[in-house]
Amino acid sequence: MTGYGKSEASNDFITVTVEVKSINSKNLDLRINLPRIVNNLLNRLNSKVKEYVKRGKVDVYINYKLSPDVEIPVSINYSMAKTYIDAIKKIEGTSGRKIEINMRDLLSMHDIFSKEDIDISGSEEVFIEALENALMQLDAERKKEGEKLKKDIESRLKKIEAILHDIEEKANSINEKIKKRLTEKVKKLFEPDDEEISKRIELEIVLIAEKQDVTEEITRLKSHIKRFYQLLNEDFSGKTMDFLCQEMHREINTLGSKLKEINATESVLKIKTEIARIKEQVQNVE
Repeated sequence: MTGYGKSEASNDFITVTVEVKSINSKNLDLRINLPRIVNNLLNRLNSKVKEYVKRGKVDVYINYKLSPDVEIPVSINYSMAKTYIDAIKKIEGTSGRKIEINMRDLLSMHDIFSKEDIDISGSEEVFIEALENALMQLDAERKKEGEKLKKDIESRLKKIEAILHDIEEKANSINEKIKKRLTEKVKKLFEPDDEEISKRIELEIVLIAEKQDVTEEITRLKSHIKRFYQLLNEDFSGKTMDFLCQEMHREINTLGSKLKEINATESVLKIKTEIARIKEQVQNVE
């Protein structure tokens, strides 16, 4: 699910800012952009994100700034400085002109002066604190989106239940439809009071009704819907919901192929449409 969180944490030595962004994805795709000085924290930072996020494309941006009174150690490469000085003297000897070097010139020679790594071993928890606070904000936003998804899925489940109820009522009358159709056909060929023909009609009705009985499919569909409601109020597991969508689609396909005697095509298509929309939504659910 989508979300955003930003937080800042600090101590007397350092101030850390963390931004976390997430968008929908079937699996967890985590990228943490952090300063080189805290590469040793990468595993801890990864683990912390995974405590809050199980699915989604997540980007984490970590920045820091040192307190104004912190002195940044600088190292001097004396060997390189001597190399520059010797080169300048050679140029002076060749040109016959004195070359003046000021402090700005020296500072521009980056291979002479370099900043040393800052020791942040006493401030590692500041990075963790800033990340966790940002993740808490992200989690709050994702939960709000989750509530919206829940309401949308519930409304679609109710539509499926209503359509399924209509199909069930029509399916219950299928035997009478079959009997009427067969009786009309045989009347044209045989005497209507022929006992043998009547028995044959009843047998045909039973055989056809068995082939077109959708009781099991309807029962399983109702069971899947019931389980969906449970998940929405308990685990809210996206992978389980995705599996249920597949099972519901399989049952409605079977049901549609059986109902030859009643006009259920439109109802079946409506249920398939709602299942497809639910399936799209659950891709965003952890």
